[in-house]
Amino acid sequence: LSGQTTLLLGASGVGKSSLTNLLAPQAQAPTREISEALSAGKHTTTATRLYDLPGFPSGSVLMDSPGFQSFGLHHLSVSQLQHGFPEIRARNGQCRFQNCTHRDEPGCVFTTDPQAISASRLALYRTLYAELTSAAPR
Repeated sequence: LSGQTTLLLGASGVGKSSLTNLLAPQAQAPTREISEALSAGKHTTTATRLYDLPGFPSGSVLMDSPGFQSFGLHHLSVSQLQHGFPEIRARNGQCRFQNCTHRDEPGCVFTTDPQAISASRLALYRTLYAELTSAAPR
């Protein structure tokens, strides 16, 4: 937080505005209880606001933002997901099969060349791919 601009981002009702009020009491950001009927936040914050952080060095700023109800990848195509990974984008067309999904196909460059992408990045891609392809369209 010190000397930085920090953005609070998260689902509705997780306590972003409460944390803002703790760190920047002058904010007096409105808060409400969680909706028991919806088991979710009531979307009290409607706009992103900046607050100076008293007791911190100059330039220490906190941004309180509205929450969101859901987050997902349903709006992306597989091609867009792949394009978001520079390592995959750079090796496009180098796999044995043109329609390689980079999961477990034979001849996948990411299986045959372990230096092509780190294991953690490949695991992340595969997790996101599985989430994307199993998500029901909205």
